[in-house]
Amino acid sequence: MTRSNRKFSALALLLAPALWCSQAMATDSTANFTGPLLTPNPMTVPQGTLVVEPYLMYYKSDSAYDSQGNEQTSQPGVRQWQTLVPMFYGVTDRFQVQATFGAAHAMSGGASTDGWGVTDTTLGAQYLLLSPGADRKGPAVSLNYSHRFPTGTYDRLNETPLNAIGSGANVDKFSLMAQQYVWLPNGRPLRFRAVASYSLPPGRVDVKGASAYGTPQDFRGNVRLGNAFGISTSVEYSINPQWVLAMDLAYDRTGASQLKGVRESGDAPAAFEKRSPSRNVYSLAPAVEYNFNDRFGLIGGVQFSFAGRNNDAFVTPMAAFNMVF
Repeated sequence: MTRSNRKFSALALLLAPALWCSQAMATDSTANFTGPLLTPNPMTVPQGTLVVEPYLMYYKSDSAYDSQGNEQTSQPGVRQWQTLVPMFYGVTDRFQVQATFGAAHAMSGGASTDGWGVTDTTLGAQYLLLSPGADRKGPAVSLNYSHRFPTGTYDRLNETPLNAIGSGANVDKFSLMAQQYVWLPNGRPLRFRAVASYSLPPGRVDVKGASAYGTPQDFRGNVRLGNAFGISTSVEYSINPQWVLAMDLAYDRTGASQLKGVRESGDAPAAFEKRSPSRNVYSLAPAVEYNFNDRFGLIGGVQFSFAGRNNDAFVTPMAAFNMVF
């Protein structure tokens, strides 16, 4: 797998949870939550309510996990600024629709993207199967469906391969989500979340020229991507109505991909094939939340990998501002 391909793979795994947004809707003035950095909210927003939470992230990678799980230095390193804007709207108290838009700017080895480019776009919907009740003593359980549209550039990159900030694939994801409050002896709450997600293998993606999949300029063919599976869990501790400590633990796995095509330079086309193995990564994301009230909150922290295979090792500081309208 080429360095540019590893970069795309790691970013896809990193950003997949963040696309959901932490999406807080706290109503108890004694305990407000903005939500953790990665694990999405099983609670749907109330009918007629709009939630917007812009993210700003700085991705950094100077090493990668090999097929045995050993971390190896890799050069040149990769840096990427990315902004994501998830939005949620409550159609009813149990059903919401959502959308995520983004843009990114990458740098590596003295080269950079041609300004900021649009990333892939996600639309989705969520239904609350089980409500915790007004006292929040019961669990909240939801089903979520999302579709990622290939709006980001991924092939025909000419002399700037870093412009590959998309996948070219239409991806359907299904998630089961749960949340539970626990009150400690001091009267302060802990909030737990858990989400399991599965993405269907996308259809064939046509590829031409230099691309996110490490193809040369004279390539013409296609790639078949594997399925994806992810688990994310989180815990938040409310110190007081303003301050909250949060921690996410995430695991993401993407199946093997198969690239097939031809190189068209020379007297006759030459076959070009490449198989990329499955990849996975484990990461943590500690964070601190500050809630101005039950409608506006700020969260800042860092996501970092601590184990994986065939994937970049990364560190990603990020911050988000949650707004409820």
